[in-house]
Amino acid sequence: MFHASNRIYARASTHGPLLLDPLASVEQARVITQYHMLTSALKEPLPELEEIGIDTSTAPHLILDLGCGPGGTWACDVAFHDPFCLVFGVSALAPYVRQAQTFCQIQAQTRIQFLQMDFARELCCPTNFFTMVNGRFLRTFLSQIGWPRLLRECFRVLRPGGLLRLTECIAAFSNSPACETLTHYYEQALAVRAQTLLSQHKESPESSGLASILLQHTSLFELLHDIGYCAMEEQRIILDFSAGTLYQASMRTNAESFFYQLAPVFYQTTDLTPARFEDLFEQMRAEMSALTFKGLWTISRVHAYKPGGVQ
Repeated sequence: MFHASNRIYARASTHGPLLLDPLASVEQARVITQYHMLTSALKEPLPELEEIGIDTSTAPHLILDLGCGPGGTWACDVAFHDPFCLVFGVSALAPYVRQAQTFCQIQAQTRIQFLQMDFARELCCPTNFFTMVNGRFLRTFLSQIGWPRLLRECFRVLRPGGLLRLTECIAAFSNSPACETLTHYYEQALAVRAQTLLSQHKESPESSGLASILLQHTSLFELLHDIGYCAMEEQRIILDFSAGTLYQASMRTNAESFFYQLAPVFYQTTDLTPARFEDLFEQMRAEMSALTFKGLWTISRVHAYKPGGVQ
């Protein structure tokens, strides 16, 4: 079963197509619908707020949302639910920032600011500034060698005692043979794109150096520890989207949109033909609607603190 934490927004070449286009209206709709589905399962927007330990009577929470997405929905929800938060949403995509600013104005939100920023390269923010840094599904566009840089930047901009909060999907399962077959083609396409990206950057001194650093770490927790984070923990949430559950229809719609967008990429990078794709697609729709359908999505939420302050 596919899941949302692969590098699906990476270009295969300088002028080549994206695996998925984050600016396509159908993909933006899929991402927003997925967010609303996960809001219930993850108790979003911010169940941890009371755990941060900052006295809001003297200083508001300053929250940074990395990759605010189309509409800036998470940032807007945080500001709506907590009057003591000032939220800054950033995205490398100018259309996302404009959309988020428009939604913010429609909602008459005064405690949110959206900024265009290539945060995967650098966080243009003051040191020791934020109470919390939030990142959701950053693996959809962030390369392996980009993680050490970003995590160090997050450490820099967090206040002592501040919280880094990362949410990623780590596994998925379904008993739909057609969905699993399409997932196999999806994994093939990812492998082809990854190989192309690797060949393009293999001569880059920066890439080589960062890759060497990353290879020294066997896990995200080890990397966080070496950077200086403390009190790290992981929570795993199982989202059951089997037949009869609250999430069955939403996940079926998500899968339909996801694979239909990927069809042209499948034709270019695998041996899947348009006729075979249509057969598999219709079979998947039927199987995911059946009373015998089973599906599970495993989501990881990692917390890591900057030493100092109250935790």
